[in-house]
Amino acid sequence: MVTKRLPGKVRRALRARYYDIEPRAWIGKRGLEESVIKEIETQLARTGVLKVEIRKGALIATKMTRKEIAEKVAELTDSELLEVRGKRFILFKPREGWERYLKRLQMKEQSKKRVKEEPVRKIKLDILEFRKKFKRGRG
Repeated sequence: MVTKRLPGKVRRALRARYYDIEPRAWIGKRGLEESVIKEIETQLARTGVLKVEIRKGALIATKMTRKEIAEKVAELTDSELLEVRGKRFILFKPREGWERYLKRLQMKEQSKKRVKEEPVRKIKLDILEFRKKFKRGRG
């Protein structure tokens, strides 16, 4: 089983963005030969996202289900399986490498958390200052 590296929000965004791309690789009666895996890796290195189509011959040759084939390809290519829909599946592999990509995602999430926290503190401080001024004025 392939471990999922991407958070759910990112996976959904990528799925939505690349839903309608055309398949650029096919797995046929030769199954998961080394040449097929190399071609998929080449395409992933070029674009970062790839839609692969599984032909009937691959199901007969490998005796695996479509989902099992997709998971095996993702594992062999060190990529993330975004979606398996029917006879097609989408793979994602960042061109700059997983370490840099995941680090960049973490930095974005941390900056979003900081942005969300600061206005709340500022509003609370403004309310406290207003109350102090209001109490001095009445007193």
